[in-house]
Amino acid sequence: KTPTGKYYVSVLVEVNEELPVLKPIDENKAVGVDIGIKTFAVLSNGDEIQNPRNLKKSLKKLKKLQRKVSKKVKGSNNRKKAVKKLAILHEKVSNKRNDFLHKVTAKLVSEHDTLCLETLKASNMIKNHKLAQALSDISIGRFNVILEYKAKLNGVNILRIGQFTPSSRMCTCGVVNKELKLSDRKWVCQSCGKIHSRDKLASNNIKRFAFINLKNTA
Repeated sequence: KTPTGKYYVSVLVEVNEELPVLKPIDENKAVGVDIGIKTFAVLSNGDEIQNPRNLKKSLKKLKKLQRKVSKKVKGSNNRKKAVKKLAILHEKVSNKRNDFLHKVTAKLVSEHDTLCLETLKASNMIKNHKLAQALSDISIGRFNVILEYKAKLNGVNILRIGQFTPSSRMCTCGVVNKELKLSDRKWVCQSCGKIHSRDKLASNNIKRFAFINLKNTA
């Protein structure tokens, strides 16, 4: 039973269907995916998926409803009604987020044979209090769970690189910008003078590093 009064039943069934064979890994049919906050995803082919910011858009209303709950007498019917209104809004935000994640993951696995991503641990990232709310809004952990199972069902490969790989800090000439801040969206390489868009560079490097790792393990 959910806080809004809805009941759900989950039924697990075993089937004898085999998962489809993974598609051949071809660099021309692969794409690097950089997950972020300002833009939800930037792809190495130039595509961008905007962040709907569902939580942020509803934050003002959520705070207002939370204040109403706190002012009601505990155990009273008025408090129960206020709590349910708050729960309904939380549920709407959650539903919008899940709908977005399902549509994005479906698009990625239907358009590409191989997806290259960073190994990101959401639990560690949320420890940064300045980014916690924004990271919760995009739900990286949920995104990865959905993407993984949809990729398996569609025979799509997922290649991952380490979370400490300097994807957004390494220039195409090989120089790493160790002074790059999270707020810097563009930077100029002091070695070759090339101007980089942080997210676009990251998505290209993620794909490049993923295939380097693949060749090294072959």
